[in-house]
Amino acid sequence: MPAVRGARRSGRNQHADHPRSRRGKAVPPPSMSSMPRLAQIKLSGGLAPDDVKVSGKSLMLALTGAVFFLGAGVAGAAWLGSSLFDVREAFARAADGAAANVGFAIDEIEVSTIEGASAISPARAAEVRALIVPEGRQSILALNPADVKTRVESLDWVQGVRVRRLWPNDMLIEVERRQEYARWQEDGEISVIDANGERLLTERAADHAHLPLVVGQGAGPASPPMLAALESLPQVRAHLRALVRVGDRRWNVELTSGTTVALPEEHPEAALAQLEQLQTEHALLDRPLAQIDMRVPNRVAIRVHPVLAGGLRPLLGGA
Repeated sequence: MPAVRGARRSGRNQHADHPRSRRGKAVPPPSMSSMPRLAQIKLSGGLAPDDVKVSGKSLMLALTGAVFFLGAGVAGAAWLGSSLFDVREAFARAADGAAANVGFAIDEIEVSTIEGASAISPARAAEVRALIVPEGRQSILALNPADVKTRVESLDWVQGVRVRRLWPNDMLIEVERRQEYARWQEDGEISVIDANGERLLTERAADHAHLPLVVGQGAGPASPPMLAALESLPQVRAHLRALVRVGDRRWNVELTSGTTVALPEEHPEAALAQLEQLQTEHALLDRPLAQIDMRVPNRVAIRVHPVLAGGLRPLLGGA
């Protein structure tokens, strides 16, 4: 029995010593290379410079994909926008047709002039009518007065417009045309200008030979005050051949007799009024003079015609 007990005790000791031997032996940690990539990044504290290197091929593939998706997005947006526009236009035409069918169809578009303004020709009236009705519209509801006014005012010869809808089917457009006020010669080309000095591109200068002529660079925009002053100076206006802009700073008056009148830079309108008075009192503009210099305030210098200097021609109107 003691032998059996000793064997049992010996066996217990063997089994008991085994766990202690396992706890006593150190287990080596796994190597970084054997860990998953995400675990390596976390254990190392973040991405290292070597971790973010991108190859040229990868970069090219990424750019190609971005361009492709961007192009697809743009194409989709364009297709969607076009489709929405078509839907809106179809709906608008359907509603316009329905309004025309229930009694609001466009019947007459009358074009006339604003009271007191110059008459317009039938061709001009037809030009206005061509701008009134948008394509594909049939009812008076489609003619927005503000839009019609804007379209008519885009014509070069139109000064102002009044638009009224006359329910249920008509529209009245009253037009004020820009007035031909003078001719402007610049760089050898002659054009017609209005009272603001702006060109009337639809008018031919040859059709308005009776209008006063202004000549020179910038003469058109600078001429309205001078032309307005001439309205009340009939004698100067009767002798006028042209207003010539000098250096874009002052004016010369060219008379039909060949005389040149040099006006001052400041207050040239007052000098014109003085010239009118000299003509009334002394018939100065009827004399064959070469130049009348009025550039110095309160002084008039006269240079006689070269022929007169030799005494071969008498002064017209007396000595």
